[in-house]
Amino acid sequence: MKELLDYFKNLVSISPEIENKLNEIVKERNLVKGEQILADNSSKKEHIFVVSGCLRSFYKTEDGKEHTLQFAIKNWWISDYITLYTDKKSIVSIESLTHSKVLIIDNSNVEKFYQEFSQFEIIQRKNFEKRIAALQKRILSLLALTAAEKYSQFIEDYTEFEKIIPNYQIASYLGITPQSLSRIRKERIKN
Repeated sequence: MKELLDYFKNLVSISPEIENKLNEIVKERNLVKGEQILADNSSKKEHIFVVSGCLRSFYKTEDGKEHTLQFAIKNWWISDYITLYTDKKSIVSIESLTHSKVLIIDNSNVEKFYQEFSQFEIIQRKNFEKRIAALQKRILSLLALTAAEKYSQFIEDYTEFEKIIPNYQIASYLGITPQSLSRIRKERIKN
């Protein structure tokens, strides 16, 4: 819980009342590598804050192919946003790629918290604005960049991910095959 308080303290002052309320609504959970915190076809509406480790959200097609949507590391938020903000069940899953510690807040508690402490709604709106900009950048890169350019952008934006995320999941995130990623890496080493 201290990590979430520190995260918020970098953005706004935290009163004892706010700290007490957060202690009431936040659940801590330790995950083992490979554990799913959210499975597809779930109706759980939770905001997940990563304290340590690395999580990913992914979509699995009927033929079993996985498409990685997002990675999240320390001080990042992750969720199934379609389920969070609509009445639809999840179509994505979220799993822990490492041993991880997360803090979970049910969406109904988040909404009540925003009503009581409106400055946090502003903070989360700003977080969503950044997330939307990153999502648009990602969509444009998937549409317009070559595989090598996608990888270069990934390395530039997320250097720390390459050390902890398996190659096939990076390839899935980039929308390329693991073989293409391997080829691109070999070319980068040559140059």
